Amino acid sequence: MARARVVTGRRAMRVAIGIVIALSGLPAAVRAQQKIPSYAEYRGDVIVGRGTAVEGGAGIVLPAGVYVRTSIDGAAGATWRNGETHVSGRLDVIGRFLLDPFREVPIGVSVGGGVSVPYVSGDAHVRPYLTAVVDIEGRARRNVTPALQIGLGGGTRIGIVLRTSHGAWR
Repeated sequence: MARARVVTGRRAMRVAIGIVIALSGLPAAVRAQQKIPSYAEYRGDVIVGRGTAVEGGAGIVLPAGVYVRTSIDGAAGATWRNGETHVSGRLDVIGRFLLDPFREVPIGVSVGGGVSVPYVSGDAHVRPYLTAVVDIEGRARRNVTPALQIGLGGGTRIGIVLRTSHGAWR
């Protein structure tokens, strides 16, 4: 019988950092050809799984071509589990495929996936989760585009995202 491998917090963080480093070179090479600027995003999320987490965070969105965006976000907040409140946080690296990168229609949709590394105080181990998301973006107002993100990854995820994308690009 194969034994389950336990991922420690340090190992999970090394994996997440490795993914970030591996992905960070690709957008720079593509950006040199496309001239799509990177931009910030700010978010508020509720994740319901082994407890309920409410977290706020921020990150950067790196264009990896005309139709693909890679976001690297950190978040912190609280998790309620078994009648107790715990400090929690997470690091997400998510790639999204945009169906309308040029803002040709008022509402944009994107689908994506990646990895989420959550931390909850008191947990013995940090476990990375595969994450899948669907985003629905609204109209840009004053260079801020609101979005609703729904997905799975460590539980059911619902987030409100504000992206500072500019001009004709989502």
